[in-house]
Amino acid sequence: MGVTVKSAVAKAGHDYIRRRYGEDAWNQLLDMLLVEDRVLIRNIGSTASFPVAVDGRVFEALVHAQFNGDRIVAASQLREGGACQADAMLDGIFSIFARYASPLQAFKRGGTVLASVYSNAVSTTTEIAAAQNGGAIHVTGLGESSFIAPWHCGWTERALGRMGGNHVHVTERSWEAGMIASPELVYDVRWG
Repeated sequence: MGVTVKSAVAKAGHDYIRRRYGEDAWNQLLDMLLVEDRVLIRNIGSTASFPVAVDGRVFEALVHAQFNGDRIVAASQLREGGACQADAMLDGIFSIFARYASPLQAFKRGGTVLASVYSNAVSTTTEIAAAQNGGAIHVTGLGESSFIAPWHCGWTERALGRMGGNHVHVTERSWEAGMIASPELVYDVRWG
C-alpha cells in the first residue's frame, strides 16, 4: 500500500473540504479520481490507515477543480485547511499540550507529532535555530503526497500561534521552489 496516514486524519481533511467547498464541489472532485481511489475514500471510516498517494490525488483534484491550478490560491486555501485541522486537534486530543507548551517546546516535538500520523516509512528530524525562535523540520517519506506542504504550513503556524508564538511564519523549501511534492520536505519555521 505504500506510505499511509491515519484514516481519521485523512477523513478530517476530506470533511473540511466538503464543509468549505460544498457537496457539489466534493462530488466534482471525486469524479476526477480513479474508481479505486473513490472506493477507498468512501470506505475511509472502515480502515485504520489511508494511502498518502490517494490523499495527494484528492488535494491535486481540489487544486484543479476549485483553484484552476493556481498555486498562490492553492497555497492560501490549503494553509487555511491545515489551520482549521490544527484548531480541531488542539481543541481535542492535543488540548492539554496546547494549553501548557511553549512555542519552543511544541517546535521541538513538532516533527515527532507530524510523523505520528503517518506509517513508519515517514521520518523527521528537527534543527533548532541558535536564537531558539524556530529552525527546520525535515520530513522524508511523503513524496507521493501532492500539495501537502501548504497544509502542513498552515497547521504548524496555527499550532505555534496558539501556543504563544508571535508572528509565526512557516515555509517549505520544495514548495517554494515550485514543486507540488518531494521525497524530502523541509519546513523553515520562525516566530518572533
